[in-house]
Amino acid sequence: GLEQAAREELDFFNWCPSPRSWWQLAHTRDGRLAGIHVPARNPGGPCVGFIGVVPEARGHGYGYDLLVETTHFLAGQGATSIAGATDRGNTPMAAAFSRAGHRIVQERIHLV
Repeated sequence: GLEQAAREELDFFNWCPSPRSWWQLAHTRDGRLAGIHVPARNPGGPCVGFIGVVPEARGHGYGYDLLVETTHFLAGQGATSIAGATDRGNTPMAAAFSRAGHRIVQERIHLV
């Protein structure tokens, strides 16, 4: 369920050696919550830890905006390359990665 999924995401973020202070909420110009982005560093290097847009803010390009903010933040921390991933069915986020110039270099499949 949702609670378990959220717990697994938080476990991942807490496992990453990057500090909690990197996590950032994003708001619209009028102050409404738009989403969250989590720039991170895992053992492989800088990565897009998480980008989430709240349901009522979807469809306005905020996923792309948050990806850009994450990229700028990590570049400011000295990153020269940044890894990112999304689920195959998450076409809006896949489009944001593509628009931002990210190339698909590998595909991972979870077998349960």
